[in-house]
Amino acid sequence: MTVYEAIMKRRTIRKFSREKIEKETLLKLVDCARMAAFGANMQPLKFAVIDDEEKLDAVFPSIKWAGYLADGAPKEGERPAAYIAVLGDKEIKPNGMFETDAGAAVTNMMLAAEEEGIATCWLGAIDRATLSDLLKLPEKYALTYLLALGYPAQKSKAVEMENGNVKYFIDENGTVNVPKRGMDEIIVEL
Repeated sequence: MTVYEAIMKRRTIRKFSREKIEKETLLKLVDCARMAAFGANMQPLKFAVIDDEEKLDAVFPSIKWAGYLADGAPKEGERPAAYIAVLGDKEIKPNGMFETDAGAAVTNMMLAAEEEGIATCWLGAIDRATLSDLLKLPEKYALTYLLALGYPAQKSKAVEMENGNVKYFIDENGTVNVPKRGMDEIIVEL
């Protein structure tokens, strides 16, 4: 699989098989995050792999899933097999602006996961205070994002956007359709 193919194929998945992901594979994804582009090469991010059943169950209620879908949250038996918590280290970057660095790191992990046949869901609608307490994060870490991971139990595909409608939807086959703007809409001639 080329990088281009991984980019074109990768879509957000919110329903997973509970098949365990090997720890070595999860650490490989973190290694890809570590190699992301970072502003001023500060590398202010740390990562926590969460794959213990008890912690997975405890984390789940603090996440909001699929705002556009009435039934978008994974049900019991469809929940992620792992999460990778993206943590900003405030001792390295005191201004707390981790989003750009985290975006690059999460993107690297999502593309590497695609190559491994692992589905992902980048989670930003999370209860950071509750999760920080639950995970017993030291004060120096800011929980920036979670990346949910698992083998896919749902399909998702990109479709052409119609009338500027960005809302993803589930079709009659149960496939999540994700509208994307066409090239003619995003290229600006200067």
